[in-house]
Amino acid sequence: MKAQYKALIVDTVLKEIRSKTLIFIFVATTLSILLANLIIGAVSTQMGGDQALSMTGVNILSLNFRIINSINFIVAAIFGVSVFRSDFENNIIYQYLSFPISRIEYFFVRVLGTWLLVLAYYAYSYILSALLFSYSFKKIIFTTGHLYSFLVLSIYLLLVIFISIFFSLLLNKIGALFATFASCLAAAAAYSSLSTVPYNELFLNFSGFKLAGILVYFLFPRASFLDSISSSLLIGEPIAVSVLPQILHLIVISGVYVWLASYFVKRKDF
Repeated sequence: MKAQYKALIVDTVLKEIRSKTLIFIFVATTLSILLANLIIGAVSTQMGGDQALSMTGVNILSLNFRIINSINFIVAAIFGVSVFRSDFENNIIYQYLSFPISRIEYFFVRVLGTWLLVLAYYAYSYILSALLFSYSFKKIIFTTGHLYSFLVLSIYLLLVIFISIFFSLLLNKIGALFATFASCLAAAAAYSSLSTVPYNELFLNFSGFKLAGILVYFLFPRASFLDSISSSLLIGEPIAVSVLPQILHLIVISGVYVWLASYFVKRKDF
């Protein structure tokens, strides 16, 4: 890896580590995990370890990971919105572009640094939860499903970062954050409603509201597809949708948004 890439990645991580938002979320997440562990430990003592484990352990750990996933979605959106906008708001973008690095390289290296930071936070949350819950139940309750879920959601978080960057290049920070949340929630609702509907039935019982849902379903990345796979892996349920069409749509539409974001970075007058 080029020296300027390493320097930019380190700079990205250090810049976000100093963020008060990250510190607050880090402390709040740690306290929440510790509190959940204390509650489950008390339940385990009252019910008996093995019985509590069979009735609550793995399910509660999975629920805890679902909550962690939601928190990391917020973290990825916040960092994605700020990673580029803070550079040109603070007028330091020209210093970075004075290095022997193109704008497109700058774009993808910044994204990589942000993603690595989010993944480090994500891994910390996962590992702390798994260790504490395993200690409470006196056995390892971390499953391969949790590992696969972590890997799938890592891709989901990268996609959230790209979406938030896309909006951050068009709107101010608050507007971009709101647009990221709104678009992801709208896409999640459309995916939940339409993902199991056969294509030849999509336009049955047609209405304006359904048209809006169909447009969102086809024009926005189906990040919820990755989230649903992650959830299925957590709780050991089969995947309810046809995987190949969803993957193809995700790759194509996500590629369009990534290209647009990189295009705006190349063309934007900082």
